[in-house]
Amino acid sequence: MRGRRALVLPLLVLAGWRALAADPDWSVQVTPYGQVFPALELSQARRQPPAETGDHVLGGGTGLIGVRVRARHDGERIALRIDGPELGGGEFTATLAHAGVEYQLRPPLDWDVTRLRSITAPRATRLAFALTRDGADAGAREVAISLRPLDEALYFVRDGGDSVDLSWIFAAYVDERDPVVDRVLAAALASGIVARFDAYAAADTDSVYRQAWAVWHALAARDIRYSRADPAIERGPHVFSQRVRFLADTYADRSANCIDGSVLIASVLQRIGLRSFLVLVPGHAFVGFYTDADGHAAAYLETTLLGARLAPLANPPRFAADVASDDAARASLASFLAALGAGRARHARVAAKLDGRHRPDYAVIDIAAARAFGIRPIGSAPSAPP
Repeated sequence: MRGRRALVLPLLVLAGWRALAADPDWSVQVTPYGQVFPALELSQARRQPPAETGDHVLGGGTGLIGVRVRARHDGERIALRIDGPELGGGEFTATLAHAGVEYQLRPPLDWDVTRLRSITAPRATRLAFALTRDGADAGAREVAISLRPLDEALYFVRDGGDSVDLSWIFAAYVDERDPVVDRVLAAALASGIVARFDAYAAADTDSVYRQAWAVWHALAARDIRYSRADPAIERGPHVFSQRVRFLADTYADRSANCIDGSVLIASVLQRIGLRSFLVLVPGHAFVGFYTDADGHAAAYLETTLLGARLAPLANPPRFAADVASDDAARASLASFLAALGAGRARHARVAAKLDGRHRPDYAVIDIAAARAFGIRPIGSAPSAPP
């Protein structure tokens, strides 16, 4: 996973920018292709506006909605306001240090998450921009945009020979603090499979597998089943995006396609201290976790086996030998072991392509690495369903 600057900001150089009102002094840009994906902004921890860079960039926002302004004189003071039905108020101010230089303004955007959650399909709307220079009105601009739902994840953009990988966005749908995770963990502890979750404290692979099985068992007890629904929304040639449901929706519906199930399991594993990651392959996703604290060994779970009804094994593995006595535990163990086997086999088939060179179809998103780069859960699920 590359540095954060390499994650989002390359979008700014793509021809997918929509520049409006080609005024020699200031103009508005929206990327990619006049579409706005609030999940990209909300998934990134709010940054302090950096000092002016060599690229003459001002502001701590992503720059996916931005303004270019040419300074009229040294030390010019500007104030920018952006208004839209899903945006809160606020004004971005900056000083343009050098006359004649074109500055890129990247104001942080205050999205109204509650209103965004009500959007279930792309919505045509408009954003209004107003600029003042040294306290004097410098005019207004208005731009028509396609506002995308919060559960639409933009993960790749291509424009001719230029492209940018945004697959880290899936880490934003992994939410280890979601109330759903509490419910899953309560059910896992109630099963008796584990007495506690202590991650890698035992330094024992069997302990790790047992904890992961307890999580899987809780999902089986909830009767969450795999759904074949295709989450894809756009598959190129320029924009690649797909729907990722929030944990509360998956838990309430008891239905999960491959990415929904993967982010749910990853969320719970992260919460108990087991490092997880998502694996993306063409048209599919599955989840993995490290079986040791150093991350030297990993296991993979094929989420298409969520809710599978399989014959119990006559001889359970060592990590489950003393707890797989009741029918429910034996049934969930069978599907858990099948998911491990299928995940291992699928990973073996695609491992050679998980090298960062086969975008947008192949990616590994390590959740801890994403958090270290400032990618946070979108955190929009209000509560866990009963």
